Amino acid sequence: MSVLQEQFIVPPRALQQVLQYFVLLTVEEGAAPVVRTLLPTFQIVMLINLGPTAEIWHEGGALVQVHRVDGIVVTAPLKKAFQYRLPENGRVLAVNFTLEGFFRLFQVPVEHLTDDFTDPDDLLPHRPFAQLWQQLRLLHNPTDLVQAIVDFSLPYLRALEKPQAELMAQLPLLAESRHLNPLKVMAAATKVSERTWQLRFQKYLGFSVKEASRFMRFRRLLGKLEQRAVSEKEDWLALLEQHGYYDQSHLIHDFTHFLQQSPTKVSMQLLQGDAICFTRTELVE
Repeated sequence: MSVLQEQFIVPPRALQQVLQYFVLLTVEEGAAPVVRTLLPTFQIVMLINLGPTAEIWHEGGALVQVHRVDGIVVTAPLKKAFQYRLPENGRVLAVNFTLEGFFRLFQVPVEHLTDDFTDPDDLLPHRPFAQLWQQLRLLHNPTDLVQAIVDFSLPYLRALEKPQAELMAQLPLLAESRHLNPLKVMAAATKVSERTWQLRFQKYLGFSVKEASRFMRFRRLLGKLEQRAVSEKEDWLALLEQHGYYDQSHLIHDFTHFLQQSPTKVSMQLLQGDAICFTRTELVE
């Protein structure tokens, strides 16, 4: 029987604006490998593998490319579902950035993360992460792991740039403008051009306003599915209307885009208690 232990750890106050939480994933000795689905969050995650090689991939498509994680990697903003596989004695620490966190620590435009996974030592000139990984591998207490990352991160922490601060202040408009063009709403509210807002989204967040709005609508619908698996036709029709989908094909298209699965399959997985990881997402809170 597969046994996966998940321990959520809140970062200390000094880093809570840039690191949302840590998750330590551990597979017990003698357990079968564990495969889980990680839903998109549009956030960046740093994966620190402290055990045997882990694997992560997108589901679906004719060609599935499996990425092997042996050290530390930084993801691009998670816009589609991933599957990951942890072997026996697997041990991975996931460091979840807040939406403002990656740029404040790395000072690298998020749009530069063009690959699904990046070696963080390729982002900084003095390549400190290999040494950090060697240090973390020797630690077993979760508190010690988190403290080591905190001590490592604090010297890199920078204040919000003014354009980034303005962007973070305007993000709630995405949720409030469900039936309007949020880009136009932001531009009108701030007297800043739509083009400037587009560039700020790409630099500081790594996605467009349109992508964010689409994901927020989809995530709200998934929140309903978390509460109850939908099986009746009239329930699906009610969800379509409630969340602004034109028709069933529109809904299916989003499920395929974000999860590479059909709405019916996802609903059945939830009904049967299959492992789908619904992580907290800043965009929709």
